[in-house]
Amino acid sequence: MSRLVSLGIARIHSAIIWEENLNLPGKSISLFALICFVFNCAKLPAQSVESENIPSDVLEAVSSGYFAETYVLDGRMNPFYLRGDFDGDGKPDYALWIKAKAGSATGIAIWLSSQKKFIILGAGVPFNFAGSKETTFENLNVWEVYGKRPVERGVEAGVPPKLIGEAILVGKSESGNGLIYWTGKSFKWYQQGD
Repeated sequence: MSRLVSLGIARIHSAIIWEENLNLPGKSISLFALICFVFNCAKLPAQSVESENIPSDVLEAVSSGYFAETYVLDGRMNPFYLRGDFDGDGKPDYALWIKAKAGSATGIAIWLSSQKKFIILGAGVPFNFAGSKETTFENLNVWEVYGKRPVERGVEAGVPPKLIGEAILVGKSESGNGLIYWTGKSFKWYQQGD
């Protein structure tokens, strides 16, 4: 059982015992327990990122130097990293959900194996995203690897890109999304839907 569910069940049980001691009617017990569960779960921190779960290809780069001084891996996104071939060279690349230590802006660090360095999108670094320069990806909560295939025309987005590698489909649940893809020189955004 997950930590979140265990904590939630324990809090519901505590709320029910507390209400039983106050002799409150049965219907209010369920409502009060549900309210306690929702508010207490919202306060739980994001999952912690254990070093054993970080891909060995990027572990040293994440743990030392400029990256370690400036950013932390953000366990709010699940999974906190994606593996794909983002530059089309046949080698695995990694996208990690990160947070800037100064200011707490969120973003993505993309490790291209061919370059052996991170390219930072957001997390305090401006990225041209859905028509504006953004320094945080705070409102995004879903992502996945988008396979190398033809891209459908997006809503008012112009001609779709021809992918040279896999892309990252990122968005807000039940809302808009877009592709982050490699052009051969940099990462760009292509709006998919609203």
